[in-house]
Amino acid sequence: MKARVINILLLLSFIVTIMAPLTGIMVHKMASLCFLLFSLIHTMMYRKQMNGKRFLVLGSIILAFLSGIFGMIYEEVPMILAFHKAISIGVVFFVAIHIFVYYKKIKMK
Repeated sequence: MKARVINILLLLSFIVTIMAPLTGIMVHKMASLCFLLFSLIHTMMYRKQMNGKRFLVLGSIILAFLSGIFGMIYEEVPMILAFHKAISIGVVFFVAIHIFVYYKKIKMK
């Protein structure tokens, strides 16, 4: 039950995070922080099943979060925000593939 609730909260925070043009930057910042925290909790819950690909997903999430923070701090350097956008697009694809694979496995059980 706890895992299901965390997974649902993780999905909701992910959806709100990628809706940044609609929700505004402040909501995007709060949702991305929640997404990072839920991702870390999710990783701790499933740590025994972790392999290299899953650490790649977590690492890209953390990298996107850090690049967003540095983008806020160093606004005058547009390259950081461009890097943040590129990493964030990659994270969306990684997370979508992760959800697709594991949703399929859960549904088969």
